[in-house]
Order: sequence, then C-alpha cells, then structure tokens
Amino acid sequence: MAGTPSLDLPQLFAALEVSDISAINGIASLANILRQRGLLTVSEASALHQSMSLPLSLPRHADNLAVQEIQLHLDQLFAHIVAPD
Repeated sequence: MAGTPSLDLPQLFAALEVSDISAINGIASLANILRQRGLLTVSEASALHQSMSLPLSLPRHADNLAVQEIQLHLDQLFAHIVAPD
C-alpha cells in the first residue's frame, strides 16, 4: 500500500489483539443466534468453545496474561450461549 505510514510494533500488536477479539465476538454472536433459533445444540456450542480454547491453553501460551484475558472473555461469552434455555 503506497503512501500508508508503517505501523510500529505496539500498533501492530494492538491491531492483532483487536482483530482477534472482533473475530471471537463475531463467532460467539453467530453461535448465540444459531442457539436461539434451535440450529445449534448445547453440545455443539460446547464443542465450538472447546475448539476455540484449545490453542489458548497450549503450554507455550498458558502463562501469557493477554492470552488468559482472551480465554476469560471467550469463557464468559460461551457461558451465556450454553446456558440452559
């Protein structure tokens, strides 16, 4: 992209974090809509949550406070989605 100022490292990391949270929110929102319409079961939503959590729980990421924060956010979103009707 000609003429675009280059990003410094903190800006790049902030952009990556925001895009990750945006994607997580979008997936959780879609899962919630599907659950409300009866198109996604609790077990399917739980499996989706588990699949999304797996990379966050890998040993090389487990001690990272930013990763822990993302995991907490994901857990909170899916707790609402898998709650009994």
